[in-house]
Amino acid sequence: MKRRRNIVISIISSMLGLLVFHTGFFLFIVRSYGISGPVLPRFLLSTVIIHISLLVFLLCMRRKFYIIPSSHRLVHVNIANLLTMYRLTATPTILFLLILNQRYPLVGILLIFTSAAFLTDLLDGLISRKTGQTTMIGQYLDSMADYAVLTVVSIAFVYYGLISRWFFALVLARLLTQFASQGFLLLYQGHVRPIASPLGKASIFVTMTLYALAILSLLERARSFSLVVTRVFELGAAGVIIASIVEKGFILHGEIQRARRRKMFARRAQQAEAPPSAGQ
Repeated sequence: MKRRRNIVISIISSMLGLLVFHTGFFLFIVRSYGISGPVLPRFLLSTVIIHISLLVFLLCMRRKFYIIPSSHRLVHVNIANLLTMYRLTATPTILFLLILNQRYPLVGILLIFTSAAFLTDLLDGLISRKTGQTTMIGQYLDSMADYAVLTVVSIAFVYYGLISRWFFALVLARLLTQFASQGFLLLYQGHVRPIASPLGKASIFVTMTLYALAILSLLERARSFSLVVTRVFELGAAGVIIASIVEKGFILHGEIQRARRRKMFARRAQQAEAPPSAGQ
């Protein structure tokens, strides 16, 4: 009971700390650049909604805060999970910085903040493996954070012309493939086992790298060079994303086959344990 109470307190304090950080950071930007209008209330509303939604989800999933494969339960949110939570809650901040950059010189701050959020995708996995604290909740959060950030940033980038429309369509296809496969498995077998495949992680990494390069095109001195590099890198990133979509199809097929075998074995076990009928 004490262990469960400790993890609940740790989740609440972690989310409160992230909310204070993102709010304080955005307030600093607003005051430093003299930004006025309804931007601040809109940001506060969106970031509070994100933090509360994630808090509710984490509290409902508090039993998933355990290390795999040892099943040792955590008493507090570890560093790797906190980094993933940061990436997920950074989504409104990145979006509003992109919007404000059209009127204010925020490209330097935007590049640093976005790159820091993208780097957590590498750091959380590296830290969890090095410290031996790979958690079940971390696998859920990592996937949620990756696709939440990519969805929001992709929409903003295609709107401002930082990426090609065909590449946006490809990223959208990758996201829809992920959600559709997870939804199908949930309906088919009643649960979803998060799977981090090499190509899946690679597709996330190359897309985030591409977006970091695209932000450089907002700088006057680097615009011409950055546009050329971005367009070339788009082709390479597209190849990785297409390969990850194909891989996702094979993974889905394998999960369906395993689910069928489990159902078949369970049915046979029930038939073997069933008492003989009266006529036998």
